[in-house]
Amino acid sequence: MGIRNIVARLWSVAAVLTLATGGVTLTAPAAAADSSQCPNGSFCVWEHSSYTGRFLHSGSSVANVGNDMNDRMTSYWNRTGKTVSVYEHSNYTGCMISVAPGRSEAAVASHFNDKMTSFRVGSGC
Repeated sequence: MGIRNIVARLWSVAAVLTLATGGVTLTAPAAAADSSQCPNGSFCVWEHSSYTGRFLHSGSSVANVGNDMNDRMTSYWNRTGKTVSVYEHSNYTGCMISVAPGRSEAAVASHFNDKMTSFRVGSGC
């Protein structure tokens, strides 16, 4: 086999690999919040981005989310119909964000990631 054939085969393999990896990236579906997991009337939080991982929901204020969700919120969905305030500390201290009704975030800003300890339904920061 001549050098020209080897080079041509290498370029063919590189082109196939480029198309294969590019296709995976382009066709990956966007994740969405699952309404069956987050009931209407609840504020829902997930441990990981794209509404995955540990999960907590409540239709009322929570002064301390407990060990399972403390400092673990990365995504949320507000289905309460009211503004929800998210706090860094227990007993509604250290307000980080106010979440409008119907709003969701698949990945919170890095300075809010994994910092929630309490949330209050029906009030803003």
